[in-house]
Amino acid sequence: MKKSKKTDARHYCANWNAGKCLGVMMHRVEGELHFFVDKDKADKDCAVDSGCNYFDNIVIPGINENN
Repeated sequence: MKKSKKTDARHYCANWNAGKCLGVMMHRVEGELHFFVDKDKADKDCAVDSGCNYFDNIVIPGINENN
């Protein structure tokens, strides 16, 4: 049986905070890592089930790399 995305988020996502999102996003610009707080996500319920770019692009590759 496949685990739910929320279970993976709870175990692996650095933004998980008791079911709420911290909203910290990151991206690379010319090789430099940049962080910002997405105010539309911060302190909101985790939206992994409806689609989350951070989860899909950062968390999932990390999970797959370590399994």
